[in-house]
Amino acid sequence: MRLARGPRPWPIWVFAAAFLGAATYSYILDLTTLPLQQAAFEALLPWAGWDRDWTIVALSAVLSIAFIPVLWICLFAGKVARAIVTVFTAIKLLDVPAMIALYSASYPNVRITYFLEPALIGIAVICLFLPASRSWFNPPQEATHEDRNIDLD
Repeated sequence: MRLARGPRPWPIWVFAAAFLGAATYSYILDLTTLPLQQAAFEALLPWAGWDRDWTIVALSAVLSIAFIPVLWICLFAGKVARAIVTVFTAIKLLDVPAMIALYSASYPNVRITYFLEPALIGIAVICLFLPASRSWFNPPQEATHEDRNIDLD
């Protein structure tokens, strides 16, 4: 895999900022509800050692995982990373109507900030499919010696 050449188009920078902004926002929101996150980790991954510290470590690992597709897209113009981000975003956005219904039923004063993360991720993925981004993922191919059909006779 080679580094992508040339300047990154503006949608790639917007993708990186929105995607990492969403991940950071989710991390901060999860840290403010640490006991709830600890209970969620205990339910998902049964282990007797879940405490406050391990919960913070797990949340930090989740945050650092968000950097992988951003680096893959920004540095290498990885089409696979774009596909993976698109699929996982579609799955996440499919859950938004259920999340709205849950929050509306449970909390009469639904805070719009809970929907900031899905909105940022949606904006990030849309940026990956703008025309400038498509040209970033599909650069013009350089002609090789065989492609040039040079006759030396």
